[in-house]
Amino acid sequence: MSNKSTALEKWWFPTADYRGRRPSVWLFGGAGVEQAWTANPLIPLIGDYDFAVWRMPGRSVRKDEPDPTSLRAVGREIAESIAEIGAVRPVLSGLSFGGLLAFVATQELEKLGVQVGRFVPIVSACPNEWRMGAVYAWLNGGPIRYTKRRLAAADKAGKLPPELSGANREVMQRPYVADLTAGFREWSHSVIKTSITDISASDEQRLHLSSLTRWRPYTRGEFDSITSTGGHFFYREHPEVVSRVFDRESEIAYSGGF
Repeated sequence: MSNKSTALEKWWFPTADYRGRRPSVWLFGGAGVEQAWTANPLIPLIGDYDFAVWRMPGRSVRKDEPDPTSLRAVGREIAESIAEIGAVRPVLSGLSFGGLLAFVATQELEKLGVQVGRFVPIVSACPNEWRMGAVYAWLNGGPIRYTKRRLAAADKAGKLPPELSGANREVMQRPYVADLTAGFREWSHSVIKTSITDISASDEQRLHLSSLTRWRPYTRGEFDSITSTGGHFFYREHPEVVSRVFDRESEIAYSGGF
């Protein structure tokens, strides 16, 4: 099997097989979720570009299931796979925790000399928020213990994220804890050259820093901010907001018109 084939297996292409040499969007899901939960609202709206969703290790969806405890290691794996595939100026986007993962992957791609077309965080905490959360976690028993306590408190208050509720709660919570723990351990938040389009929600209550420019300090390129009606899971009701950004940014990036 070729290296490119192996790299492609790390991604899910829900709308069509990867065609290459065209605009592309590479999406990363929120903490603990599997790729279908993240992509399903967007699938009917995906335009004429390659659309890939990262198969996060630890979800039993890959032939090789490395231990996803190091966000930096996962970021390098992502960057190496995209470089091997040969995507032209790819757009990287992440939902919630996936935004931090996409940011780290963008850093790693830039180290490899791969030009990223755009970074699009979706209701995603900026690195400074993660840094503050990490300090708090280490002062309160460490990332794993802190994350579990936070999750238990949300469960008791009836405020669990919808993907963690129901019959599979225990199964879903394990990767959720693993993802957040990895996020709280990631302290390297260097500025990227890649331009950013941040998508926020008007009623967001999960992010402590609600400023619409919270991601601005993390790029030496352009910065745009878009706000949608709704809360942290707005895109499940208004996926067209995200799809329009993907349509525009992927085409601009591929053409080199940014």
